[in-house]
Amino acid sequence: MLPRAMDAHLGLLSAALRHVRDAEHLTDPSHPGVSLDQAYHLAGFGPECARKATLSSRIYDKAIGHGVGRASDVALDVALALDAHAHRYDLVDWRGRYPTLAAWTEQARYEGTGTYGAVAVEPLLEEAHQIVGRIAFALWADGRVREEFEWR
Repeated sequence: MLPRAMDAHLGLLSAALRHVRDAEHLTDPSHPGVSLDQAYHLAGFGPECARKATLSSRIYDKAIGHGVGRASDVALDVALALDAHAHRYDLVDWRGRYPTLAAWTEQARYEGTGTYGAVAVEPLLEEAHQIVGRIAFALWADGRVREEFEWR
């Protein structure tokens, strides 16, 4: 049996993958339930969950929050200073490297239908896919993902 902390980070990794996959599905024009607004909302949560999946403790989750603003950066810096392993992952300077993600906020869920079009969703989804994929691979390469982990 794996320790509870191991299960928690795998749950966050699973959520990150699911958020990005669901956002991609919601942008597919062949799908009858296309919702670019919901895709935008979900895509932003993918990187947040992936970043938290690298941390050994859930104690910093609320302080880090959902976005990549200054407050999140301060909490993340503290977590990285105290975590023996998380500093190995690509978790800093996301505001500078991922401008679309930096503009995203979880408050998007309260915007009216039709607020977000493909011009807003596609670059956010690309950044989210890139971040989540890179972190998932790094966690797997470090042996932190169980063999039976559900990748779908």
